[in-house]
Formats: sequence, structure tokens, C-alpha cells
Amino acid sequence: MRAGKWRGTSGLIMFPRKESIFVLKKLLLTWLTLPLLAACSLNSALPEIVQSDADLIIQNVTAIDAVYGTRPNMDVAITGDQIVSVRPSDGKATATGTNVIDGTDKFLIPGLWDAHVHLAYDPEIGHELFFPLALAHGVTYLRDTGGHLDKLAEARALASSDKVTPDLYVSGPLVDGEKRVYAGQSASAPNLSIGVGTREQAIAEVDRLAAQDVHFIKAYEMLAPDVFRAVVQQAKKHDLPVTAHSPLSMTASQAIDAGISDMQHLRNLEMDCVADPKVFLQQRETVMAADEAEYGRELRSEIHRLQRHKAVQARNAKSCETLIALMKSKGVSQTPTLTISRFLSRKLYADKNWQDTFQMMPPTVAQKWTQVASRLASRKPTASDKAYDDWLMTMVSDLNQAGISILAGTDAPIGFLTPGASLHEELIMLVEAGLTPLEAIRAATIAPAAFFNLQDSQGSVAPKMQADLVLLTKNPLSDIQNIREIDLVVKDGQVVVIPAR
Repeated sequence: MRAGKWRGTSGLIMFPRKESIFVLKKLLLTWLTLPLLAACSLNSALPEIVQSDADLIIQNVTAIDAVYGTRPNMDVAITGDQIVSVRPSDGKATATGTNVIDGTDKFLIPGLWDAHVHLAYDPEIGHELFFPLALAHGVTYLRDTGGHLDKLAEARALASSDKVTPDLYVSGPLVDGEKRVYAGQSASAPNLSIGVGTREQAIAEVDRLAAQDVHFIKAYEMLAPDVFRAVVQQAKKHDLPVTAHSPLSMTASQAIDAGISDMQHLRNLEMDCVADPKVFLQQRETVMAADEAEYGRELRSEIHRLQRHKAVQARNAKSCETLIALMKSKGVSQTPTLTISRFLSRKLYADKNWQDTFQMMPPTVAQKWTQVASRLASRKPTASDKAYDDWLMTMVSDLNQAGISILAGTDAPIGFLTPGASLHEELIMLVEAGLTPLEAIRAATIAPAAFFNLQDSQGSVAPKMQADLVLLTKNPLSDIQNIREIDLVVKDGQVVVIPAR
């Protein structure tokens, strides 16, 4: 549990299943003030148990995590906001006052992370909507990878209060170059960044963010090489990890050598997976030097049009192996965000079932998303789109096989990605890319916790771990789609019940 965040003893918070859309929309208006309900109903038809020091016991459950694997028939005891014991079930009863949940034929996993979200991207999709939707889908941790801190102030305060919310980890604004990508020039490019053009400006910006207690730094694509390195070096002085898009002014290998901890979207890695990455870099440098646009968004798109398909076609296995080996040696993780990276090829937004999740959004957003997604759905993926999709999926598989830590993130709510539900889709796509279901669960639990060096307190079903848990009615290891089959969620020892269908 983060410093300053207190939780009381276990109670119940009610959330509907995703099928109960109208109930959910009504609940979203009042969820922050819901009282904790008495938990005595959980004891119905259950025998008394012998463990008086626990507030909550999930009894006779199959525990699953990436550290200890699968452990059937376990009793998981929780006191306050912490797991206090995990031991084989003896079928005995509990003392009066202990809440008991029958986990027979059910599966208990750690609370999930969405390691790439933007709470400040759309004013209509803020934390008031994001938080309950995340919890209703078992997402108990959110890593916000770009947004001005004044826009996140209420979300940060709420997440640090005694309310039942996901834990929130923030970078503050994207630290970008002078020609920013997200500068507020349009609705699809809101102001999520700060521009720095010199080392001195970069150092000052990192110092400013550190003073406001950010959890990490996000370095972005339009930074000049010396400025990018200054961002990373100054962040290290504050003991802040850095996640990044590989800048267009550098090779991915140069960005990794600078000392970053994590990379996003597999962005620009394809330009290093060629026989001579410096040839591609020189072309980018020429294009950037001649560009006279005020913002970096169009420039970035132009470079991707010039180079992405050529790089994918020219994929060189040895160069890819060298790049991956460098990531491995430097301990750099990767957050592929396949739900958004495959936007033009997989086209999740075109699925009718996925469009049903839009009804969890405010009516104006649901209508806009439905209209735009339906229009885009008619566009057929090009040969380039399909080739890039193949490259993405192959690269994720290669990274995973090489032992690179994969983090599960989505980019929600960008790209019609419904908060919470999109994390389930990300895990499904990771398995499609070659991860096992347990490896996908790892990507959404202990791997992102380790990014913040929190693996000793989060990410597994074990004593001394934060009591953030998801109880499933079906085994996610037999089919990762069972990650959707949520019975209830435990957040900091509090029970979040998902009512029956």
C-alpha cells in the first residue's frame, strides 16, 4: 500500500457486471459516497471457522499467480488491507465476526494493472468514470502515462483517500520536444505534454515533477538526443524510473543505452530491426530538419509513413536479436499496448460486441464512439497494416521468449478503448501473440509492480501482500477469456461485489 493511503476493515461495495449497463450508469453517479455494507450475509450457510484474527477469509479457493503458480484448495486470510496467510484449507470454521467467502470451484488471482492509461485525455472520461469501471473489471492499479498534474489532482487525492479506488501512479505530462505531439491543437491531440528544447529545461522540468511527487517520468518522441539523455539522467537522481517512446531523433538502441526502464507500444523498434538502423535514422534527421510545422504530430505521422512499412519489409533477424539482447542486458521492459497498436489491423472497435461496451460511457461519448467506430469499421486493412500487425505479434513473441518483461497496458480511453474492459482484451491479445495465460497474468500483476519496485508488496497471492484480489468463476489458465468471469473483487481488503447475472 502506498504511503498515506489508509484502508479500514473489510466491507462490501456493490458494482454490477458489465451486462448490467443501465444499473452501472446510475451507480457511477453515486459510487463515491456509497457506505460499506454489513458483510454478515457472506457467512450464510458457512460453518464457524477457527481464525479469529482475520477480517476476511476466502475459503477453499484455487490461488493463481505468476510467482507460486496454481495452488488448489487454499484458504486466503486477510486482515485490514493485507493478506496474512495462504494455507491449505482444512474445512474448519471461523470465529464470529470473520467474513467468509466460499471459493469452492473458483479461482483467485492478484488484482490487475492497466499499465498505460490517460485519465486526462478526454474531459468526459475522467476518474469518476474510470475508477469504478476499472474496479468492476478487476483492475485495481492504474499507471497514468501522460497528463498535466492539475488535471489529475482530484483523481490523485481520491486514490490517496480512504475511498475504495484503484491505486493510481502518475508520470505527469509527457516530457516532449519543442514541437510537441500532444499540444492541445485538436480534440484528438489534447494538451498532455510539456515541451523542452535544452538540457537545462529538461533538468528543471524533471525537478519540478519530482517535487510534485510523481511516480515516474514519461519521455516522448520529439526530444533531441542530448535533451532525452538529460531527462533520464535527472530522473535517476530523483530515483524515478523512466518510460519512453523511442525518440525519432535516436535509434531505439541509443534510447535504451540512455538508461530508460520501460518502452511503450513497441514504438519505433521496427526501425532498429533492419540491417543498418543508422540509414533510417539519417533519413529521419533530414526530414525533421526540413520540417516547418508548429507541432510534432504530423511530422511523426509523416516519418511513420516513410519508414514503418519499409522497416517491416526489411526486418533483419540478427538486428532484432541484437536489439532484444540489449533490452535484456539493460533490464528494459516493454508495454506493447496491442489493443491500440493493432488499431488499423485488428480493429477491435469494429466488433459489435465491443461496441456494446460503449454504453458504459456517458451518452454523448457512447454516441460519438459508435458513429465514428462504425464509419472506420468499413475501412479494410491494407497490406501494410497487416504486415505491421504480423511484425507486432512476432516481436511480442520474440521479446517474451527472450525473457523481456512484458507489461499489460491499453492506452484507454484512446482508440475507443473502454476502461477496464480493454485490459481484458489486452491479455487476450498477449496470449494470441504467444504468451501463456499465466504469462499474460504476470504482465498485468507482478511485472508492472516490479516497474515501481513493489513486487514484495503487490502482484501475488501471498502473506504480506496488499489485499487486492480478483475472484473468478472460471479458470483463466484454461482460457484467458475467463479473465472476464469476475465473481467479486477485493480492493485493500474491501469486498467489491459484482452482482449475479
